[in-house]
Formats: sequence, C-alpha cells, structure tokens
Amino acid sequence: MRDDELKSALVDEARDDWIDLLHAVALVKIVEGGEGRVTLLRRAGPMMVDLVREGRLVCGEPAINPARGFEPWTLGAAEAATVVEQHVQRVLDGEESLVPWEPCSFALPEYVPGDSCPTR
Repeated sequence: MRDDELKSALVDEARDDWIDLLHAVALVKIVEGGEGRVTLLRRAGPMMVDLVREGRLVCGEPAINPARGFEPWTLGAAEAATVVEQHVQRVLDGEESLVPWEPCSFALPEYVPGDSCPTR
C-alpha cells in the first residue's frame, strides 16, 4: 500500500475514537501483513509522526474531567511530532517498550474541543 493510502487509513481509524501507536501497528499488520510490534512500528511510527507534523492528527490525553473529552498537548504540531518521533526511535532502539497510549493518544483536530488545538 502506498504511504498516502496508509496515512488515510490511519486517519480513518481515528474517526471512530482516539488511537495510539499500537492501533497504528495493528492497522499496518492488517493492511500490509508482517509480524512483531517493533518491526511493524518501523512502518507505522514514521506515518504517525508525519500525520502529527501535517496537522492531520493531534497529540494529547483523555481529560481528567470526562466532559472535556480530549486534552491536546500545548506543543505545536512540529514540536509534538518531534516528541513522537523521539519516542518511536527509543522503542526501535530497545530503550523503551511499546506500551498502550504512550507517548500519547492521537485525535482528529476536529474532535478537539474549543480553540485549544495548536494545529489550527
């Protein structure tokens, strides 16, 4: 699958609910096949970084107050992408484990409440 098609599939995945890196890894496995989370992260990680950098996905966390929904990071898109990129590299280098919801959750910009979205 071409990169732009896979990126679109990742964005579509985020239409239903927030996603994380493991969602991206699972989608790559379903669409392209392959084995091993870290191996699949080599493909999925850079795509997620690009999507954040492009402003198509926003990094953040579920809000402590459920009524607020998703709380985006206060970083701009480029800075947030760098944080994700560094995390992915540490996982690929074996310095960290790939765990759910780390380093963040990813949401579509239109699902972020108010004007707090740094990519707008």
